[in-house]
Amino acid sequence: MNDSITFLHSSDWQLGMMRRFLGPDGQARWAQARLDAVMRIGDVAKDTGAAFVVVTGDVFEHNQVERQTILRACEALKRIEVPVVLLPGNHDALEPGSLWSSAQWSGHAPDHVIVVTDSRPLEILPGVEIVGAPWRSRRPVSDPAAPGYAELKPAPAGTTRILLAHGQLTSLSGGMSDVPTIDQAALEAAVADGRLHYVGLGDRHSTTEVTERIWFSGTQEVTAPEETHPGNVLKVTLGADTIEVEPIRVGAWHMVEHHAELYDEESLTALEDFFAELPEKERTYVRLAADGSLPLPLFSRLDATIDSLGEVFASVERWAKFWTVRPAPDAADLDALQLSGPARAAMEELRQALAGGDEGAGAALTLMHRLARDAG
Repeated sequence: MNDSITFLHSSDWQLGMMRRFLGPDGQARWAQARLDAVMRIGDVAKDTGAAFVVVTGDVFEHNQVERQTILRACEALKRIEVPVVLLPGNHDALEPGSLWSSAQWSGHAPDHVIVVTDSRPLEILPGVEIVGAPWRSRRPVSDPAAPGYAELKPAPAGTTRILLAHGQLTSLSGGMSDVPTIDQAALEAAVADGRLHYVGLGDRHSTTEVTERIWFSGTQEVTAPEETHPGNVLKVTLGADTIEVEPIRVGAWHMVEHHAELYDEESLTALEDFFAELPEKERTYVRLAADGSLPLPLFSRLDATIDSLGEVFASVERWAKFWTVRPAPDAADLDALQLSGPARAAMEELRQALAGGDEGAGAALTLMHRLARDAG
């Protein structure tokens, strides 16, 4: 093995991804942020002296991304000044009609970018081999990593060998994967007998150390609140008998999941304080769960608060699955509206419906309260 080699490991860029919880402005800024993070990988490569960059699958969201997405990806790749090796994953598999064979890609991809199209060892530098297991369809019939290393013999003396693979490990999937998973024990055996010196994995969006020499890099920019450690690139340094892996943050966005129990003004104020203290609001999405009940004025205030926060944050979304906070109007709240005629009759009808368990009536009463308050 060479004395020492440093490279960067990234994955799951998923350029062209859409997020339903972002409006048009937020979506545009988030899409640009994913490209900006790719360009920051180029800066990290320069700062760390990395010899090359590997991307272990799902460079693009799918094989039918817009032409603009491909062209902008090519421009971002130009900002990485060292060789870049891209592995097709399940989202951008090497299937018939894939973007990798498109005129947009072939006509604009930088010369220093290499797409792995088979599992033959690639000598990226003297004494450094990369072997890959590209996906050829979205539904493989066997372990998607095995073609990259199963037939290999131990690496020749003085050679560093790196495997690029994409997929979920059997040990981490919890039995929930609907496609074949990667056999961790077989990977560990390939490392132990000298066939592989580092295994770079993609598909898991959170940076994850499986073993000292087997890592998921995670996505370069967060995609969902449940991701525990996204937004990194891995700096990997391999020595004769040593390895150092360092996550370096390149992402700029935050996605937060928050649960609030709301039952009085103090709890509502605490929620407002939580939002006030979050940094970088324009780059933050909050998925909000809430339960409890609030008097009508406070429930109306909650609605108004969330509406205004949506103008400041990238997005604030009521998590429908866990949104059970309800209005609890009392007679004083409703009488304070000082309605008369048909409006008063409608209010009384809604009050009776709410008492009968009609949740829609609570929302209607809240809206009536807000309209009457604003008109006053």
